[in-house]
Amino acid sequence: MAMRRGGARVWLAMLSALLPSVVAAQDWSMSQFDDGSFFSATLSPVDGPGPALVCGERSPQGLSAAVTGNTEPDITPPGAFRVYVSDRVIGPPGAHRQTRDDVLLVVGDTGFRLRGLRWNEMFSTWEVDLPAGDPAFAGIAAQERFELRSDRGSQMISAAGFDAGLRQLAGYCGAMFTAVGLPWPQQGGAPGQAGAMRRAAEADIRRGCSGPATWTEQAMLSANIDGDGAEDIVLDWSQVTCTGGLPRPFCGASMCSAEVYISALYPRTGRPEGWLALGVRLQPLSNGNDGVAMGSSLASCRQIGKPGGCEGILYWDGTGMTTLR
Repeated sequence: MAMRRGGARVWLAMLSALLPSVVAAQDWSMSQFDDGSFFSATLSPVDGPGPALVCGERSPQGLSAAVTGNTEPDITPPGAFRVYVSDRVIGPPGAHRQTRDDVLLVVGDTGFRLRGLRWNEMFSTWEVDLPAGDPAFAGIAAQERFELRSDRGSQMISAAGFDAGLRQLAGYCGAMFTAVGLPWPQQGGAPGQAGAMRRAAEADIRRGCSGPATWTEQAMLSANIDGDGAEDIVLDWSQVTCTGGLPRPFCGASMCSAEVYISALYPRTGRPEGWLALGVRLQPLSNGNDGVAMGSSLASCRQIGKPGGCEGILYWDGTGMTTLR
């Protein structure tokens, strides 16, 4: 099946070779797709059996499907993932069996029943929509493996990489749905969405320090830069100390790196926006959002009471950070 016609096809080929009922070495990864008329994102095992999680809607680019030829897009409800389970794993439908309730996701001692799995004849797979905050996802993310059990038998599946992939999927889907005017529910919303930018910043600190690190309360400023209600983070590297390395990583003689993790942008790019600054603070703006004020050593700037320094303010213009004039 053509990949460009939706995320559901991307992972079907991955499930063609079933493994015996043992844990196989595998990982989970998130892929994304946007042809201008529709977007989709899929979290699926890199190799081996397992379900796939998909979200999709019309593209922010607004192209017609008549232009792209994408007549079979994945359209999912806001705040939900569509779970696809291949018939190669749990069996095809019977003559009079188009729905089923026998499939379980078993995590530790807890079983999560996939009630109302329906047969999708177009994709030749089973599917069901679950809230993005469904406890089954959080349970899998916290374990090394889980079991997919049905009347046909069981498969033990590695959960390696599922946690990180789930956070990435939730962030991307939430940002893209918001971009087309369908924001995900905040209450009980996407797993890992709350605090996602803070966790990304903490991970980058440890990665940048090549190990443990400590930081002050001023190192990560909590903000609402893009106006979507989800927490954005401004990371000031001058407030970070690497336990086994330099006391001021990513710092020069006077200025240090300042990185901005924006919830509406980071899931698409996978990296923060970065500058060099003498210092960082938040500046409330007239539109209700937060701007980011950064100190600079440029002599042409207006002095603000900091010896040898000046300040510029950046704000979110809907697509990126722009200097306030």
